[in-house]
Amino acid sequence: MFQLAMGLREVSDFNVQIFINEPTMPHCLTDEASILDPDFAQIGTWESGREILRPGRARLTERLREFDVAVTTDHGPIFARASGIPHAFIPSGSDLTQWPFPWRSRSTRRRGSADLFAMLDALRMRQAIRSAAVWLYPYSRFGAPLRRLGSGVDGRLAQPIDMGTFSPNAGPEPADGDQRHVRIFHPTRMMFTDHPFLIESMGWKRNDLLIRGVASALESGLDVSLVLISRDGSHDEKRAVTLIDDLGIVDHVEWRHADHPHGFTWQEVAEQYRSADLVVDEFGGCLGLVALEGAACGRPTLNFLEVSDPLMVEVVDGLYPSGHPFLQAQDVDGVREVIRRLADPLTRASIGRESHEWMLEHHDRRVVARRCVPMLEALVATGGRVVDGGLGQ
Repeated sequence: MFQLAMGLREVSDFNVQIFINEPTMPHCLTDEASILDPDFAQIGTWESGREILRPGRARLTERLREFDVAVTTDHGPIFARASGIPHAFIPSGSDLTQWPFPWRSRSTRRRGSADLFAMLDALRMRQAIRSAAVWLYPYSRFGAPLRRLGSGVDGRLAQPIDMGTFSPNAGPEPADGDQRHVRIFHPTRMMFTDHPFLIESMGWKRNDLLIRGVASALESGLDVSLVLISRDGSHDEKRAVTLIDDLGIVDHVEWRHADHPHGFTWQEVAEQYRSADLVVDEFGGCLGLVALEGAACGRPTLNFLEVSDPLMVEVVDGLYPSGHPFLQAQDVDGVREVIRRLADPLTRASIGRESHEWMLEHHDRRVVARRCVPMLEALVATGGRVVDGGLGQ
């Protein structure tokens, strides 16, 4: 949401302000100078359990009434609905797949009072989402929860990226070491338990496929190293460590830790993308930030994308009519063959350039913001939802 707000600020004459809940503010924002601008970033304790349950009396609701329109995520739709202004909802994950469905998501929380709050929170979220214009990013698993809510897709947007921070190396690429060695960077959380709820809610990353693919590549004689990130929320990290040991590839795998307990800044993670020959996102069928940021940095990027729901077909086709540059694999042999192909440094460089150019065309935050401007104008003009799958063209 931060990058969309920055893009709108850069390409329009709108008075754009972003409300950031300080207790949950992502660490990646700490090196962004714009969050110090009081005319743009409103940082405070905007959200609490009490305010979620009584949004009509919340400070955030009062502040939102000063604006013509709101673009929201997480619990934002609750406060936007209470304010009475037109609002769009861009789901980020749990805010659509878990919070509106307390029974289906019960495995994600402790039993007891949390269950009661979850039911009340779900009531608020369902009301808010149904009253919002729903805008989707492509390649997400949001079709089933939207159908349960009786909602559709009112607009589509590409995920906005700061192409200044996430950019290729300036000047020639470093030429140290064996040019046929393939350095793989995979910062995605380790989540490969195939529980049906996790699959539907985008919590199934299938990272074990990458680990087994690297082992297969090494066995076939390829020179490969793998960099992984140890991080909170990486529920299958211990299983990954065991799998790496069982496959006998410990000497080819490096686990990195952020200096800060809450992770890397955008500048820090961009440097790690640029140090890799191949960036690997997830294999669960969704398009994550890792793939986009890696491609923006001019690196070949591997994932597995699947339009698993008819609702998403229109979103994907509308945003990417000519396809995408991401390398695809859905089994161990496929991962190994991608690594084999990228052992050629000229191939790596060519795919990396094409990936960066594609990102500039589709995902630069200014490009996305220009597409968003008429969507916002239509939302204000109608005073609420605009049901038009063509929005965002």
